[in-house]
Amino acid sequence: MSLLDFPRLHFRGFARANVPTGNRNTHGNIDIATNTVSMAGEPVDLSRPPAEFHAHLKQLTPRFNAKGKPDPDGIFSQAAGHNFCGNNHFSWENARITGVQLRDGEIDTQDPLVGAKLGLWGHYNEYLRTTFNRARWIDNNPAQPDTTLIYAGQFTLSDKLATPNTPTLFTADIAQAHSVRWLGSGHITERSGHFLDEEIGRSRLFQFSVSKQDPHFLFNAELPLPASMHVLQQALADDEVLGLTVQYCLFNMSTPQKPDSPVFYDLAGSIGLWRRDELATYPAGRLLQPRQASLGPVLVKLHADRVSFNMPTAIPFTTRDADAVSEQHPTHALGGKQALGDLLLQDDSGTLLARIPEQLYRDHWRHHGVFDVPLQHAPAAGSLSLGSAQAQWDEADWVSQSDSNQLYLEAPNRNKHEQFPQAITVQSRFRGELAAPPSLAQAEDGALLTVEQQPSPLGHGYTALTLTGRQPGATRIVLGTGKHKQYLGVRVLPDDWHLDDVPAEQVDYAFLYRHVMSYYELVYPFMSDKVFSLADQCKCETYARLMWQMCDPQNRDKSYYMPSTRELSLPKSRLFLKYLTQVEAKAKAALPAPATPHAIGSKAELIGELKKAIDLELSLMLQYLYAAYSIPNYAQGAALVQAGRWLPAELELACGAEDRRRNSGTRGMLLEIAHEEMIHYLLVNNVLMALGEPFHRGAPVLGQQARQRFGLDTEFAFEPFSEHVLARFVRFEWPDYIPTPGKSIATFYIAIRQALAELPGLFESGGGKRGGEHHLFLKELTNRAYPGYQLEVSDRDSALFAIDFVTEQGEGVAVDSPHFASSHFQRLRTVAGKFSACGKPFEPALPALKNPVLEARADCTVVTDQTARALMQLYQGCYELTFLLMAHHFAQRPLGSLRRSRLMNASIDLMTGLLRPLSAALMTMPSGVPGRHAGPPVPEPVSSQVSSDYSLGCDMLAQKCLALAQYARSLESDVIGMAPIEMLEFFNQQLTDLSRGKMSREA
Repeated sequence: MSLLDFPRLHFRGFARANVPTGNRNTHGNIDIATNTVSMAGEPVDLSRPPAEFHAHLKQLTPRFNAKGKPDPDGIFSQAAGHNFCGNNHFSWENARITGVQLRDGEIDTQDPLVGAKLGLWGHYNEYLRTTFNRARWIDNNPAQPDTTLIYAGQFTLSDKLATPNTPTLFTADIAQAHSVRWLGSGHITERSGHFLDEEIGRSRLFQFSVSKQDPHFLFNAELPLPASMHVLQQALADDEVLGLTVQYCLFNMSTPQKPDSPVFYDLAGSIGLWRRDELATYPAGRLLQPRQASLGPVLVKLHADRVSFNMPTAIPFTTRDADAVSEQHPTHALGGKQALGDLLLQDDSGTLLARIPEQLYRDHWRHHGVFDVPLQHAPAAGSLSLGSAQAQWDEADWVSQSDSNQLYLEAPNRNKHEQFPQAITVQSRFRGELAAPPSLAQAEDGALLTVEQQPSPLGHGYTALTLTGRQPGATRIVLGTGKHKQYLGVRVLPDDWHLDDVPAEQVDYAFLYRHVMSYYELVYPFMSDKVFSLADQCKCETYARLMWQMCDPQNRDKSYYMPSTRELSLPKSRLFLKYLTQVEAKAKAALPAPATPHAIGSKAELIGELKKAIDLELSLMLQYLYAAYSIPNYAQGAALVQAGRWLPAELELACGAEDRRRNSGTRGMLLEIAHEEMIHYLLVNNVLMALGEPFHRGAPVLGQQARQRFGLDTEFAFEPFSEHVLARFVRFEWPDYIPTPGKSIATFYIAIRQALAELPGLFESGGGKRGGEHHLFLKELTNRAYPGYQLEVSDRDSALFAIDFVTEQGEGVAVDSPHFASSHFQRLRTVAGKFSACGKPFEPALPALKNPVLEARADCTVVTDQTARALMQLYQGCYELTFLLMAHHFAQRPLGSLRRSRLMNASIDLMTGLLRPLSAALMTMPSGVPGRHAGPPVPEPVSSQVSSDYSLGCDMLAQKCLALAQYARSLESDVIGMAPIEMLEFFNQQLTDLSRGKMSREA
């Protein structure tokens, strides 16, 4: 039974309490039923500075000097108390294990665990994300010292030599607040005449328990634990054990030397097992209550051969030194425990069950009042008693208690006929055993509270109570009758429901201060003294969001909740959210002016914009290709899985399925989009040529040059694939029907479309189609609606259709459009979602350089590795050849299908058969930059010219193929395979035949 079984750990230290004392209402200045404050019998004028009320309170008599004696000019005021500026912080200081009991017998003070540090901490603040979080000491009813609640969130045990950055041996979260269970008066017999003698002589017993089922109940598996902790772990494995119970007592408050400073208490306690059917916050055992007021309760458990006693505050200390021991020992030295002779435990018949020698209970600092003596006789039925000639304790047969011992209830909202009941569970025991009491609970003041009771689903020995506030104020619930009475404290909060009906637009700073903050500014000045004054509007506006978060009712059980005193009603707490709404509304949502499309005013300007669009599509295509080729192909990815570097799911995400069918993963998706960008490049060229202009080869641009040319703020860069690059691609394809700041590619095309629709005289009457047809890489939806479409452009309607096709394929028309799912925008977003959903970050790309180049240029990195540079030279030559082939095709102004053109087919074959394998090879080659591969170079603009004469042009291109093939053969072995060389030689021959008329121009 908890501390009355083994194992047991004893600890000692100090507690630092920074508890506010101006709220105790010694002079009737505070009405806790309404949270209002008066001065000289009149409500405080809230237009006056709060400091005036503070000064008034401190000047009230009686007053006391530094030694606590009456003095009209003294530094202490009873009305303000000794710590008017207290902030409710509560902490354990230098608390350490002093003894270990693993079994009956002597307490081991040499165990390796002795000296280990204990910590009691507040809750982690998710909003401020702080460490060193303090617990809070709160008085439910500040006028009553037996209503203290401790809001703590974490309990820790650390090595004796631990520093703040040393891992703990054990840590656990504390599930609920714990309240004072036994309040003793006269725990120190000697009095000094100090005005705080009553508080100095008080003792308080607290208890909390931590559940082993909590995910944060953790023994540190990475540290060597003392053997005694392994014994504790073994005991915790018992199914009847719920976790650990921590009991501690506070007494011997230090004498304050000056106003507005925290005080210290002696802290002594014990740790034991928390067993099934024991309350988490009330000590277990048979309860014996004292007849003498200076004595405290005793708990008893009878075992087969021994009797265990839990009596940490049962017997007072005799004397107390006038001053604290030292800075390291901030409390005052105490004399011995009062000598009451041997204490005899007897049953109803007078049979002696056990004897507590005087020397044993007076040896308090060794066992902290938790010890065992031999059982001398088996007890008969009936109550127990403990005593001597000087003291007597009698058993309280019935003990009824709840873990919810100090409660806050909302007042009823009478206008809306709403009540706010709170349900709690009470446990009842008869002489230590669970039992159903003959009568249980009633409100001490029925005008403030109603109590309903019914059987609890927990069964025998438990009762469910439903408590409902009737009107504001503080009262108690009486459990039991006669000598068996126990109490629960209840505070019904002020009736502020009229504030719930105030519209948010009326809740400005003045309103919030008048109705809420002024009370706390007057009664709890620590905010203005140490943080910021609630009377300062500028500070409140600055921290309006944080104020709401701290006062959010959902955080009421957290140590960091404000106000710490928990006396804020639900309607008042909601005012902070309304105030925040007002503060946020002041900062007008300055929506950026929409990026209106540039109005193109002439055919010449339209031609210039179309050329920009061609450069844009080419630049996009090459970025997609660079990212795609940075991802290994399926076979290479499978090898990475075999090597343990990738997971199978990562292989599928990056490279698709093994069957190489429709699912080609992220790599395949990027290649598909690149292919479609190539079609956009050709289609915009078709529009350009329909206006009578020649084919525009275009030039890829990036970095600052791209920003200047396109007016877009999204970066253009050749970069290996990553989630960052993927997000950039999503921005490229962002549609015009979803608002976005600044200019986008969509805005770019809106202007072109508008010019095509409105400018006169763009197309020659009866001019026919220009540029040639193509049917590759068109969507199934296009095929279903327009199965004969091949990118033809001949007039205004076909030009508008072409531009709509480009934007539809990129943007998706609308979210509810059938084109949306297959748009570039949504396909990229879908893949981005898959990467975000990965259990761990995964970037499948090879570590290629960003913007690799052969010669220095802005925003680029020069590759210095000679082998890679040689291959990059070949890539640049093949890139030029590819676009020269296209340019030569269009120079002939063909009208047939591009798929029948030998020049266009050669260009496509070179892209696939040369640029693709060269890109993949360069992605794996050293760059000369440590940790980075080379990658295909950012292409230089194609400056070479080809004769418009078909035969001469083909001959020039044939010679270029031959020169590239010879250059490729000169490279080191294994740098490039034979297939690319043979393809160059193949096209050298084909272009030679075309130049001599030995082969038809169309396939």
